[in-house]
Amino acid sequence: MIFRGVIPPVTTPFDEHGSILFDSLQRNIEAYLRTELSGLLLLGSNGEAVHLDDEEKQQIVRRVSGQLEGTERKLVVGLNGASLRDNLTFVEQVDDLPVDALLVSVPGYYRNRMGVQAMRRVFLEIAARSPFPILLYNVPQYSGLALPPDLIAELAGHERVVGMKDSSGNLIYVEAVLEKIADRSFEVLLGSAQIWGPSLTLGIRAGILAVACAFPNLPVQVLQRVLSGEDFKAAQGELFRVAQALTSGYGVPGLKYAMDLAGLEGRYCRAPLYPLNDEEKAAVKAAVAPLLEGAPVRL
Repeated sequence: MIFRGVIPPVTTPFDEHGSILFDSLQRNIEAYLRTELSGLLLLGSNGEAVHLDDEEKQQIVRRVSGQLEGTERKLVVGLNGASLRDNLTFVEQVDDLPVDALLVSVPGYYRNRMGVQAMRRVFLEIAARSPFPILLYNVPQYSGLALPPDLIAELAGHERVVGMKDSSGNLIYVEAVLEKIADRSFEVLLGSAQIWGPSLTLGIRAGILAVACAFPNLPVQVLQRVLSGEDFKAAQGELFRVAQALTSGYGVPGLKYAMDLAGLEGRYCRAPLYPLNDEEKAAVKAAVAPLLEGAPVRL
């Protein structure tokens, strides 16, 4: 399996009462399929997967996988249950679907007991039971846990563990991982738009980037410019600024509001996440204004 290009971590649109707006979700997917995005991630952090029940997760994966039928886009599905048993049960529920990989998070509620041995068990048992390839997910800002590079190198030797997504935003960590797996057939997908440009100079060729949910062309253009020889600092200046404002500053509510501004359907978050207040909306609108000149981007 080879991942290339930019993949958005698809958001889940809700109405003001917290019900999933499946029509809005499917219209967003239709819009993404008209861009140069190379795949989709469902049930990730930006998809508010931790606020969805198993039935809702299944519906999302089934509906969207149907929309991807006949395309060459990769479909990655997040696995983020609170226990190993929850995760294995969900794998069984979707094992008939055309999923290209599972993005596996380490359960972090009891993080003081989630040492290397526990992490290893989570990944190896899922890999042993999954019909799909596995991507490790390093997202310490949410899980409270960072995957040790030595453990990543060990797991990279497993035939079902094909890569990882790193959302730490730590370029030194990324370099340490790349050094550990240099002789392995194992791919590192970047999860932080703020270091997308410099990561490309290290050989990374795929990213799952939240900013692509609202502005798909922005990270794709950075990829193309850097690979054509342009200095990464010049290429990614606007991407850094927008990503910093959206994902670092205002999280999922900010990302969804930017989607609304861009002509997509971000809509509401599910409680306890609140929508932006007027001051926050003004700040997001100012941050993305250069991308909205003339008229909203209707993809």
